Amino acid sequence: MSTSIPTNILGISGQVVKTIEQHDSGEIVISCSRDKRTKVIDPVSKLKTSINLYVHRTIKDLPLLGYPCLVEIELAQVNTHDGHRIIEDNSFVDLGCRHSKRLCRLISGLCRHMSISAVSKHLGIRWETVKNIDKHYLHETLPALDPSALTGLKHIGVDEVARAKGHDYMTLVYDMQEGHLIWVGTGRTADVFSSFLKQLPKETAQAIQAVAMDMGPSYQKSVRENLPHAELL
Repeated sequence: MSTSIPTNILGISGQVVKTIEQHDSGEIVISCSRDKRTKVIDPVSKLKTSINLYVHRTIKDLPLLGYPCLVEIELAQVNTHDGHRIIEDNSFVDLGCRHSKRLCRLISGLCRHMSISAVSKHLGIRWETVKNIDKHYLHETLPALDPSALTGLKHIGVDEVARAKGHDYMTLVYDMQEGHLIWVGTGRTADVFSSFLKQLPKETAQAIQAVAMDMGPSYQKSVRENLPHAELL
């Protein structure tokens, strides 16, 4: 007998479980169909609309009980109000992606502490796929604030993070008083940090009293050139 998927367990809304099977390879496959009671919404206008047809997708999800897990879902191709046809939005997976959102979050998190090769081997996912998922997730989740619009900064912090362990770095700048991440740049050179400092309004830059960092020479150089009045912490 089919049963509604508990959202707090699988994180899939608008679907009904049909079968849960484990193949000889150990892989677990959860087969679902669309819950016909779920409203059909135009992703563009956010208004109710009609269904053109159903499509089926197989999504790689987080391992379940230590085994690889695939989730087969059914989505509606809807008729938009401007005359087009498009797949409905789904909270479980992004459009065109074959990996669940929560698996993508796990992959990106592991890449902060492991090499791409290690993550690839650990999860059984191709190296190129791991790299692309991590890059996309970082761009989607890290803010891209305009430095020229920042005001009220007194104490800032600068740090570096690797997209993959040991290479491909990014520069992160924080508002230390509020504890917020306020800027992200690709690379960890003096020019990268300087590009942020040079975009700050003159009044904002002059009000910065201190910069916290790991004392890397490139970041120190940027502060000395652009914020000579600020204290290095």
